[in-house]
Amino acid sequence: MRKLMGCYFGIGCFLLMGFFTLEVSASSDEHPWDLLIFTQQWPQTVCHQWMEEDKTHKCLLPSAKNLWTIHGVWPTEFNKMGPFYCNSSWTFNASDIAPIENQLQIFWTNVELRTDHYDLWRHEWEKHGTCASILPELSTEIRYFTQGLNWLHHYSMSSILAEGKILPDSTPTVEELHTAIVAQLNKNPVIHCNYDSKQKEIFLAEIRICFNKTLELMDCDGVVGDDHFVHEYSGGKIITNCDPSKKINYPSIVPNLSEILSSSKGDTGDSSWNLSLVSIYKIIQIVKWATF
Repeated sequence: MRKLMGCYFGIGCFLLMGFFTLEVSASSDEHPWDLLIFTQQWPQTVCHQWMEEDKTHKCLLPSAKNLWTIHGVWPTEFNKMGPFYCNSSWTFNASDIAPIENQLQIFWTNVELRTDHYDLWRHEWEKHGTCASILPELSTEIRYFTQGLNWLHHYSMSSILAEGKILPDSTPTVEELHTAIVAQLNKNPVIHCNYDSKQKEIFLAEIRICFNKTLELMDCDGVVGDDHFVHEYSGGKIITNCDPSKKINYPSIVPNLSEILSSSKGDTGDSSWNLSLVSIYKIIQIVKWATF
């Protein structure tokens, strides 16, 4: 009887250990992903699209000249985006990033100004940061956002494109953009454009570079989403949604701003006041870009 009880006890322990092993394994692999996409955005294009979507939308632009800002750090699987929202209980806490908030306002600007200036950071942390947090280097809010700031410092598209002689107000092709980026990084990026269906023009919107789980720069070759394709040319393979046959606008100020603002005020009949606002805004933009 004692031997039988011992046998049952041994089997029970074995099954229990197996259960806990499975639980730990399932927990560690609950949100698998393959790489990190570090996305930089061109604020003038982002603002243009945001205001085109709704005439009541407002933008917050960085004050520094020629500054690409951060959109996000996105953990993702090869050939698909995600996972997303990996911990619904880990909500954004503004006090956690208080030590770096001033830097975030400059370099991780909430261009699409919504209810408050925390909107973008809240969204990025809860959708992407909670998934990236499986890495020790990204395991807290402040570590996640600080890593983004560090990458912008080392891999700023403002500097990389300027080195390739691609400056705001130019109209490069996607092949010229790719050549300039690969010359500096020796890695394949993702180049993302926005399309203005009214003006039938293409605008440079985002450039994405990729890192592995040890935070080393890598090719983005596995990042081919629904809206991206691979374009091959003599310089390599480009992952993009930009039309390779077209020139791409890289604007120094928000495109069609006067038209957007005129439309937004049109229903009020206050056109003279609106034109004054447009003139003031354009002057401010020119002064900012000339003096910073």
